[in-house]
Amino acid sequence: MLRITQGQITSLIILTLLVQIYVFAPAVMAEHVGQHLWLPLLLAIIAAVILMKMMLWIVEQFPGKSFPAVLHYLFGEFCGGVLGISYFVYFFVLFIIHAQMIVTTFKVLFLPATPMISILLLVLLLCLYCSLLGIEVLARASNMIVILLAVTLTFLALSVFPEVDLSYYQPVLPSQAKGFAYSTIVAFASYGQVFLIATLVPFVNYKNERRKHRKIFAGVVFALLLTSFIVMEEIGVFSPFELQRLQYPTVELITMIQMGEFMERMEIFLVTIWAGAILLVSGIFFSVSVKTFKQALNRNKNGKILDVILIIVGFICIVTLLPDTSSLLLFIFDQWVYWCLLFQVIFPILILITFIIRVKVRNHAAN
Repeated sequence: MLRITQGQITSLIILTLLVQIYVFAPAVMAEHVGQHLWLPLLLAIIAAVILMKMMLWIVEQFPGKSFPAVLHYLFGEFCGGVLGISYFVYFFVLFIIHAQMIVTTFKVLFLPATPMISILLLVLLLCLYCSLLGIEVLARASNMIVILLAVTLTFLALSVFPEVDLSYYQPVLPSQAKGFAYSTIVAFASYGQVFLIATLVPFVNYKNERRKHRKIFAGVVFALLLTSFIVMEEIGVFSPFELQRLQYPTVELITMIQMGEFMERMEIFLVTIWAGAILLVSGIFFSVSVKTFKQALNRNKNGKILDVILIIVGFICIVTLLPDTSSLLLFIFDQWVYWCLLFQVIFPILILITFIIRVKVRNHAAN
């Protein structure tokens, strides 16, 4: 099996964090907490860093073992297999969300006359190709894409900053806690995707790679702060009242870039870079979901039939369950953000408790 570096792991995780939260979440969060977005974002960042530190610490105690193999060790073959399949579902749903996000965005903004199925088939075929290439190739590609996207978003943030009206942030401190729990859950549903690190660490060759936790955390925190800053800027540009009434949240970024006026037709450049990034992220989640499924069932064969079957399943799910932007938003903010608590909070805590108990039992037996 080919190996990847910890720097490439960092790029993969940063890329997944840089593509999503500022697209749909700002309008929804503004509806619940108005100008006080900074507090849910801060809480979500803290929770995401804790989650990543916890999962990184656990999986590194099992060098060379895949994440489903760790679950098998901690919970036994049956329960560990069920948890492994559960995380396959988690990554597969993330793949579906990101794939449909790029399809609906291009359908609404650029290709209104093109049948959605045509765009969807193209996206799914590219995701299948990413899976066939393997996570190692995707890791190398992510190094370049993450730099382009990070630079683009940084320029976006700097260009929009002069248009921010600071009066929209007043008062800074909230007078009531209404809506904060939901907004924090929304933010953490995106930032909690740092859980991906649990499935990537086993690909690292520890014989040649020194642990670089500081660089990993520095890169992830940078991505979290950058996307949070962009979300906060949207309040300063539109005001909470205007922001929550935008019909298509993706238009927010287009309008903000036009306000920046630092490069002619910059919105095309941004959307092109963003589209390439989210397409790669869709491929990453699909590839990880396929590997998780195979490892959970102890299938070590390199056959590609399962990849094709899962792409067909994804196509059916999108066409029947998430055919347009409205259904996608309804699923994400009415259902998925709560399901994420199961995969990003409850299961990780259960894994941590079981790991600690296992370690104590093992140490006691050794003594």
